Amino acid sequence: MADMKRLGTVLHRSGVRNLIIRGDEIKPDKVSGSLPKLNSVVVDKALNRIGTISSIFGPVNHPYFLVKGFKRIPDSETRALVNERVYIR
Repeated sequence: MADMKRLGTVLHRSGVRNLIIRGDEIKPDKVSGSLPKLNSVVVDKALNRIGTISSIFGPVNHPYFLVKGFKRIPDSETRALVNERVYIR
């Protein structure tokens, strides 16, 4: 897990494959340069690739992320991610 960075916790699903993630709080002195880039790959704790970040919104120090899920992931797996921590690589 050394090369993973915690992104946040999945709040809920939006549409069929999209996930809304509440980002972890970012300290005011670290806001610059600490937001992940769009299209960053998001993984779960088992390193399964979930999708990519397609939008970042909300307050800078506690952002939200819209993650577009990959098409091959079954609906049941997407549903099971709610309230789970997710990471970026």
